[in-house]
Amino acid sequence: MLKIAQITDAHLLPRGQRLMDLDVMERFERVLADAKKFDPDAYFFTGDFCASEPKEWVFEWLAPRLAQLGKPYYLIPGNHDDRSMMRRHLDLPGKGDEPILQAMELKGESFLFLDTRYGEFDQAQLVWLEHHLNTKPGSHVIMHHPPIKLGQPFMDNNFFLKNPERLQSILREAHSPVHVFCGHYHSARTVHDDNIFVHLCPPTSFYIKPNAEVFEQDFLPPGYHQITWTKNYRVRVTPVYLAESPLVAAE
Repeated sequence: MLKIAQITDAHLLPRGQRLMDLDVMERFERVLADAKKFDPDAYFFTGDFCASEPKEWVFEWLAPRLAQLGKPYYLIPGNHDDRSMMRRHLDLPGKGDEPILQAMELKGESFLFLDTRYGEFDQAQLVWLEHHLNTKPGSHVIMHHPPIKLGQPFMDNNFFLKNPERLQSILREAHSPVHVFCGHYHSARTVHDDNIFVHLCPPTSFYIKPNAEVFEQDFLPPGYHQITWTKNYRVRVTPVYLAESPLVAAE
């Protein structure tokens, strides 16, 4: 059995600072601790490590912290991150501001990591994706933004991908169902459209009410995904929410 912990949208600030009245560093640390107890084969981090603008200290702090997990980990940037900063502190392919793309296998499952740092895809990245889906049918896609709209009005109308059409066409032309694991929308749900199964991971930081037309903060504990593949290659995606700590509850 293959086990993956997916963690997303940390929006980190220096220890003790708060974002939307949340201690985002404490929430992220608690998720890491809980995910480690899950004993995954690897960790997938799907972007937005930085709170708003990219900050060098975030990735400088992350590198030794993630090394303590003792398992392989894979990262992609979110729209609040910086590719060059990430590459300076973390072992990532490519150079400079090039898209961070990775294709890898774990226990017979194939994963393709895409880069939506700027909310869009260039032609080279789409060619790369199409090639790998054709040569490795059944590959799973990891990205920050969801590839289709998820029925969440505020995010769908304001922060969706700028050029999703070709990406959607490539995914629909795949030879088998495509499971996509993403973040960005600050809530959790699974949406099925044709052969595309989108699994939206809960954030470690703040939540957005999924049915709101304008931004409304939702008040839920930090979360992440526990993802498992069984012997017959079926995937099970479980959103995990951590109980509030006594310190947070007291506040």
